[in-house]
Amino acid sequence: MRLSNERIKSLHALLRELHGMELTDEQAQEAGMAIMRFVIAKAQRVQELTNKKDNVYENNNTTR
Repeated sequence: MRLSNERIKSLHALLRELHGMELTDEQAQEAGMAIMRFVIAKAQRVQELTNKKDNVYENNNTTR
C-alpha cells in the first residue's frame, strides 16, 4: 500500500510546519506508513483494553 501524491504533499506540509523537516517523497512515504502502523496498533491496543475491562466488569457482575 502506498500513500497518494495528495497525502504525501499534506504530510510534507505538516512535517515542515510542525518539525521543520524536509523529506524526500520516499521518506515521506515511509514516515506516513509508519504513522499509519502506529495509529492502527494504538487503536487495536485500546480495543483490547476496552474488551478486557468489559470482561472484568461482566465477570464481577455475574459472580455477585
